[in-house]
Amino acid sequence: PPGAAGRARWLPMAPKITLTCDCGRTAKVAYGEQFACECGKRFSTSQIPSGDYEAVRALDRRYRNTGWVVALSFAALVLFVLLTRPGTLLFLLPGGMMAWFAFARPIVRRRHYHAIQALTREWNVKADA
Repeated sequence: PPGAAGRARWLPMAPKITLTCDCGRTAKVAYGEQFACECGKRFSTSQIPSGDYEAVRALDRRYRNTGWVVALSFAALVLFVLLTRPGTLLFLLPGGMMAWFAFARPIVRRRHYHAIQALTREWNVKADA
């Protein structure tokens, strides 16, 4: 349909699954797709239970939505301060960005990484051939 490509660009992307062959080659593959290694082995991500993958998608979606909420909240705070006390922005903007990038963001990313690792620890995709 016309305009479908434009709409698909804004839909949230599903997280890719990283597959590692015995020969050492890795590839990021979408859920349900296959990966053919140069050494001749084939892997299918459809071996992963759909419920487990949906849990990963939900966690990823929650992580992204939380990021948007934090960013929009900070933008609203900056706008409020800009309209009421513009001079305070000299401290608020650099201080808020430093707090986010130096302290909060690494903590959030580490927690997200560990949550994903806990959900995918049991996945073991075997080669088809």
